[in-house]
Amino acid sequence: MNKQKIAILGSGLTAKALALALNKLDVDIDLIQEKPGLLAKKASNATLSISDGSLRILEALGIKKNSSIFWPVKKIILYDSLQHAKPDAEFYNQDLKKFLNYIVKKNFLEKEIEKKITKIKIVRQKISHIEDKHFLQKIIFHNGTQQEYHLIIVTEKEHLKLFSNEKKLNWSYSETAYTFLLHHQKINNSCARQFFLSDGPLAFLPLSPQSTSVVWSVKNKSKTENIILDEKQRLEFLQKITLGIYDKMKVISQPESFPLTFNFLSKIALFRTIFVGDITHKIHPIAGQGWNMSLRDIDDLKRILQVKLSKGYDIGSIEVLQEFEKKTKLSNLLFAVSIDLVRRAFRNQSSSIKKIRKKTFSIVSQPALMNKIIDIADKGLRI
Repeated sequence: MNKQKIAILGSGLTAKALALALNKLDVDIDLIQEKPGLLAKKASNATLSISDGSLRILEALGIKKNSSIFWPVKKIILYDSLQHAKPDAEFYNQDLKKFLNYIVKKNFLEKEIEKKITKIKIVRQKISHIEDKHFLQKIIFHNGTQQEYHLIIVTEKEHLKLFSNEKKLNWSYSETAYTFLLHHQKINNSCARQFFLSDGPLAFLPLSPQSTSVVWSVKNKSKTENIILDEKQRLEFLQKITLGIYDKMKVISQPESFPLTFNFLSKIALFRTIFVGDITHKIHPIAGQGWNMSLRDIDDLKRILQVKLSKGYDIGSIEVLQEFEKKTKLSNLLFAVSIDLVRRAFRNQSSSIKKIRKKTFSIVSQPALMNKIIDIADKGLRI
């Protein structure tokens, strides 16, 4: 019998990670890229927070835990104000030999994955339309060529219109995330810090003894956004808020910006088509969990398809795809809504809400509950 054939639509990190994961199965894969990937564009300084569980998934795919790529975080400190003299909450693993998570530059991780998928066929063509052939799905490209597939996996929102699958929960936070890199005096840089400010959260994510990534989410057209966009004011503000933490600080990259929205796709399994990644659940970066959710989905899909292939199933059948949907959709929705509620709670700056947050911080800092929260952040929810 011929191998079953899969088309993965997308040029980003999720599509490439999917290709790497599914390439370990007995299938043929076409990675269809209508536009250049991240590495073909201007180099980005965007970073990802990778949980310990997510790193184990990557290691199983052959990505080595190299400290020059994955910088370990031992502790996360939270402040509900501008002041950092006394933290409002601290998260750390009770087993001090274990790390909470790892910070990695997105383009570094993408390079590592690209090294592993050199034998996968890449189709650089724009899709005209897709035809339902009952037992297969046919993709027709703009250049007139066509190819049939048992399963199509969609990873980017640009392809939603091809499937009439645009029903979703979505709203704008009216915020923009700015990210850039800091260089500072060499320190034992193993602690991530997050300040919950009136215009949005400000996170410092360690990348090396002398470099730290900043992710600063702010209300659109706010005073804080004006500070970020002014080089002198930005540096002065950062020096003030981190006084005694980072010495001889300087910003070494221009801010990159990303509009912040909440999106959750209502349906992720269609006829011979499955949707995976940010396209199904885009969340606020306040907890750094976005790509961890996608990576867990990739791992779940690989495991389901592996079992079905071993039993001779048609991997594009709706029953197989609905099994993946059932396993991931509700859990991801609850997780995404929880992150959204956290952001809304910190957006409110009234004195009564601040008191409730202070009390909540003291509760979640208790070892038993802290360990539970760490476990959920590491592995996600699976109901």
